Amino acid sequence: MSQMLQTSPNFIVPTTRSEEFFGLLFGSYMNAYPKRSGKEYNVGKRDNERQWVFVGTKERMKSVATQSTLNAILADPTFETPFYTPNGYFRRDKRWTESLRWMNALTFDFDNYGESSKEVLERIDRAGLPRPTAITSTPSGGHHVTFMFTEPVRATEKAIRLYSAIMWHMADDLGADKAAVGANRIFRTPTEQSLLYFEPENRYSFALFKEWREINHSFNPCASGFVNVHTGDLMSHPALQYLLTNPCDYGSRDVIAFNLALAMKASDWSEDQAETALLDWFISCCAKGAQAGKKPFTERDVEYKVSYVFRSAKFHGPKAAIIRELTGMAFYYRTRKQWASAKPRSERERSHLNEWKADLLDLLQAEKELSGTQQELANRLGSPLTSFKVILGQLKSVGKVIVETRRGRGGQTVIKLPEALENLVEESNLIIFPVVENKASTPEEIGIVVFADFRKRKIDRIERLKKDKYAAEQPDPEPPD
Repeated sequence: MSQMLQTSPNFIVPTTRSEEFFGLLFGSYMNAYPKRSGKEYNVGKRDNERQWVFVGTKERMKSVATQSTLNAILADPTFETPFYTPNGYFRRDKRWTESLRWMNALTFDFDNYGESSKEVLERIDRAGLPRPTAITSTPSGGHHVTFMFTEPVRATEKAIRLYSAIMWHMADDLGADKAAVGANRIFRTPTEQSLLYFEPENRYSFALFKEWREINHSFNPCASGFVNVHTGDLMSHPALQYLLTNPCDYGSRDVIAFNLALAMKASDWSEDQAETALLDWFISCCAKGAQAGKKPFTERDVEYKVSYVFRSAKFHGPKAAIIRELTGMAFYYRTRKQWASAKPRSERERSHLNEWKADLLDLLQAEKELSGTQQELANRLGSPLTSFKVILGQLKSVGKVIVETRRGRGGQTVIKLPEALENLVEESNLIIFPVVENKASTPEEIGIVVFADFRKRKIDRIERLKKDKYAAEQPDPEPPD
């Protein structure tokens, strides 16, 4: 029994080797029992360390977060648990790569049927790797080999890429199944009968495997998996050739067919070439029929995938992350930028807001002023009322138009250009208002001069105009003939 299990206060004493296996694998961030429920215990609390793991069949997997629940499910004869996830997730409802929280171990699938566990250990020794933590036999005669970590690795995006790259190199050297490489994988659940080899002391830091990779597979820029679509054929990449030529089992036929069709389109293959190649792939590599309760994958499905990809302008190539996950190989490429030229406005049912703005400004330049209700103005412009309100607000906010709204019965909206107001101010700088006789006025006053800034809509000052001052400012009359 490991030191971690002996010293951890949150620990259930295992009664079987499989319970000890899972306690060792998940114990660092898995409570022994569920927490107490109730408002006084859970209000405002959020566990950023807890991991959810999945057990069950491929079609139906149950998420658990405590050791007691996991042990109870494994011991329940009414619930099938042939598979489990060695890594943990922060979501209980989505078993996605994006929802991984902790990576607890490296697990490999050996499909060399009839090979003994001793021969598997010899493969590991020849690859220069340490002895594994556990070896589990599979019903088909293969083995699942697990290297547990002393401390789980936080599943950041960068760590997942590094984890997958190391796992691919290890699988390649060990002769394991490279299609089973990735952080989001399921493996056979170890039982008392299938757990052939189990050494709890054989746990290692993730840094040890990083060092092994740097020594045995140092980085080579020429083999980085990058493809330039402009100068190279995407389908010639080893990752795509692997998908095209290796057996494809249930559960992955649809996604592999779709991504192969995308890669063929990105490689400038014709639709007929792609259809012929994928039909050959279906005949030679694809599993036939279907699992219980599932719809079969047929030649017609293959033909539909090709037609769907090639007739849609929005598809340009496969997602590199999906190819890396399916194959475990390094795969990156630069997409070819393709944009279709915009249709002429006369051929479109709708117009852009910038086009409506230009139409409104052109109309104002021609007529200087527009007035009416907003619905009338929108109809005159030929735009929807909602679009008219948007463009009017945008033009007003940047000062390209002046909008006056007159409310009440017969109310209307008046739209002008700023230049029209400036001309009005320049043409009439002085406005004399006649004096209405009242107690405050005197006989000498003939008017009032208001000095105002029309742009700022502000009155600077008001002066009373008298007869003598007004006469002094006027030019002398012309002399008689």
